[in-house]
Amino acid sequence: MLSDLDTLMSERGIDAVLVPMHEAMHASFRWLARGAKVTRGYAVKFAGRAPVLITYPMERDEAAASGLEVRLAHDFDHERIFRSAATTSEAYAEFFDRVLRELGGGGRSLAIFGHAPVHLYLGVAAGLRDRGWEIGPSNGEDLIQIARKRKEPWEVDAIASVGSRTEEVVDEVRAVLRDCTIDGEQLVYEGKPLKLGDLKELVSFEIARRGMAEDHETILSQGRDAGIPHSRGDANAVVRPSLPIVLDIFPLDRNSGYFFDLTRTFCVGPAGEELRRIHADVLAAFEMAARSMRPGTAASSYQALVCDYFESRGYATTRTHPSTLEGYVHSLGHGVGLDIHEKPFFSLLPSNRDQIEEGDIVTIEPGLYYPDRRIGVRIEDTFVVTADGVKSLCRSDRGLEP
Repeated sequence: MLSDLDTLMSERGIDAVLVPMHEAMHASFRWLARGAKVTRGYAVKFAGRAPVLITYPMERDEAAASGLEVRLAHDFDHERIFRSAATTSEAYAEFFDRVLRELGGGGRSLAIFGHAPVHLYLGVAAGLRDRGWEIGPSNGEDLIQIARKRKEPWEVDAIASVGSRTEEVVDEVRAVLRDCTIDGEQLVYEGKPLKLGDLKELVSFEIARRGMAEDHETILSQGRDAGIPHSRGDANAVVRPSLPIVLDIFPLDRNSGYFFDLTRTFCVGPAGEELRRIHADVLAAFEMAARSMRPGTAASSYQALVCDYFESRGYATTRTHPSTLEGYVHSLGHGVGLDIHEKPFFSLLPSNRDQIEEGDIVTIEPGLYYPDRRIGVRIEDTFVVTADGVKSLCRSDRGLEP
């Protein structure tokens, strides 16, 4: 929430936050700029004030559509500065100094977030220090990501909208799998062997048709590949009966930029006893974590809870076997918003102090993986944290049957 950013700035004595953006819509810029559709510009946030957008003439109307105050880069002597400066870093330092002095209220403590080459940031920071700016003490944390963690009600609605459309895409995959027949070691759909690539093309088409986009390729894998959590799968592989099919789908809305994350594991044909047992244990871990989660608690405690459960069932976890490639090999989940992975994180690392808070959007996604046995199972919903616990933004069945 934007009010959280003001609190964080005040606690750390930071007068201003600056987020440069160029070409790619960096999430911190999009958040501060209220989704302004500009490809180059800067968002400046002073403590206790609404952000100001600095942009270029070609995109002045797109910036103004955000409802925020908009200034043009040329208002701050941009052309002279960049034509006369000895280096790019020196030019940005002089330009940012001028922007901050003219817009600001006299404070001299600054924090810069976003993404740019490290050498450019180092040079800009040095140039700003030479001009009397103190680069604010962020304690090594991205204050904007911390502030983005708790969602405004309209953000929850935006994410839920992506979720509703994502479920519709999953419904399309289910429909194809239900209509398949088994012919020996392959599934046949409409008279032809069904390939994973056919399902991937369907997913991509349905995502685009619903106003969404794939930031990274959807995970759609089976058998051994399903046993490697982020394997995208072999598009040329024929879909096999009685093997687990992992569909991990995480599109974003093309307009708002908000993501959703959902994983289901399917099996067409008879599921073996081991697969059914592993799926049941993953589902039990999922339900236990969702049932237990409350605001005001450490996110890492839920990773520990699931590790306790899996270890009690005889599975290896990264807590007991940090380098394991089998069993429970990843964290329980993550926050979701303008990034597919954002705070809170569930890691057991001592440095992780993330708390579950009302307004967080989180995934819960336990899984168990045995690539050499051609088994991988993961179940994932996206949840909103409420005062009483968590509420799933997903509606679909979590069983093995598609």
